[in-house]
Amino acid sequence: MIDGCRYCPRCAKTLVAAALTILAARRCRIVLFATQVPNVRKMSSGKLWQRQRSAASETSAHASDGSTSISCVGIIGGGVAGLACAQRLKQLGIPSVVFDTGKRGPGGRASSRVWRGHVVDHAAQFAATSDPAFRAVLEDSGEARRWGSDGRFGTLSKDGFAPIADGVERWVGREGFGSIIGALARGVDVRQDVWIPPSNGVKYDDKGFWSVTVPDSHGGRSNASFDAVVIAHNGKCAERLTSRTPAQEVHQLLRTNFAASLPRSSSPGNGKFTLNQVYSLLFEVPEGFMPSNFEAAFVENEPCLRWLSSNTARHGRPNRPSAEGTEAWTALSSAAFGKQHKAPQEFLPGTAKEAEVTQLLLEGVERAVGLTPGTLGKAVSATKLQLWGAALPINRWEGKEGADFVWSGSHKIGIAGDWFSQSPDRASTVEAAWLSGVHLAEHVAGANGNQNVGLEL
Repeated sequence: MIDGCRYCPRCAKTLVAAALTILAARRCRIVLFATQVPNVRKMSSGKLWQRQRSAASETSAHASDGSTSISCVGIIGGGVAGLACAQRLKQLGIPSVVFDTGKRGPGGRASSRVWRGHVVDHAAQFAATSDPAFRAVLEDSGEARRWGSDGRFGTLSKDGFAPIADGVERWVGREGFGSIIGALARGVDVRQDVWIPPSNGVKYDDKGFWSVTVPDSHGGRSNASFDAVVIAHNGKCAERLTSRTPAQEVHQLLRTNFAASLPRSSSPGNGKFTLNQVYSLLFEVPEGFMPSNFEAAFVENEPCLRWLSSNTARHGRPNRPSAEGTEAWTALSSAAFGKQHKAPQEFLPGTAKEAEVTQLLLEGVERAVGLTPGTLGKAVSATKLQLWGAALPINRWEGKEGADFVWSGSHKIGIAGDWFSQSPDRASTVEAAWLSGVHLAEHVAGANGNQNVGLEL
């Protein structure tokens, strides 16, 4: 998840180039995707972006006491930020509805799946904690366990595997990351497999209410009305959702660019929220074929890879009899590789591009762990390739108030996500996403809910 200071090209040199899993962020609060390049470890100050101030963002409709009268919130996006926001709103007495596009369940980049009988994490790999409240949520959920301190998590370099022993608390789901997501979604009204049309799917009427276009029970469309909406989603869809609304002060922050890295130099006012692309490859091999001296590692010795881990070692044996005696691994590509080989995800299965990328990544795994060339491809019994086209934010946003969310009091619309963070080291992490959602909920329900927050540097 990711970034902060209004796309500030001025600070671009300090931007976290692959934030979500930042190698430098091994102290990292969470590896969403292991895409950080080894030589950007010193960039953990978290580059900010900046844009020109909009006139709309300077105005806010305050009630005389600064309070807000919000009785129901529509939340678009069922990832960590959206679920955290909904859960906290519920605790504060404000109902909400979360709309999520996932067919199997919520979670977004922090979801997991069962593949060929194996529980697999195909995006987020672990969550690191530095915030006491987030740590307590994981502990109390009953769905997370401490991980990574047994010497089997580390780095793969030209010198081989080296354990990481940095004292950072890292957590994994007991049955994949999805079990943590399930705990965050408990008691929350989540509508699954809901696609909100990017063009005019979210509208603001002249009475100050928001309508969200959703599927109805007859296969058509209907409008759900809310006092406020939260965009807990990113990429081009989030940009388009707000493009025709009067809340242009919010839309400006959702304008999106896709790149593997940020420009080396740029001037204030022309930056954008920037995401990279990452390939996730699941592969199944006979038990014992892969090296047994590590379970998960940041990859530093192979340009096409940034992360390699055994789902079987982390989550246990497969529950499908025919999968007995096999292991399922996850390989995450570098951002540069993702950009070079980008293809439309919806048209990827069964194509020559899918075969090409799969082969290149398997060859990269061979080089990273020292296998004889060609042997992994012959040993693999199955693969599944996915392109995360909006993977990791590589810059962050931090408003002048130091808030890790955005809220327009005049239009009652907010943004939450992992790219909002007061701390560069925390940007683009699961923890950042959770904190953003919780803090936005607290502001919406608080005494100053009609005040703008996070719209300006």
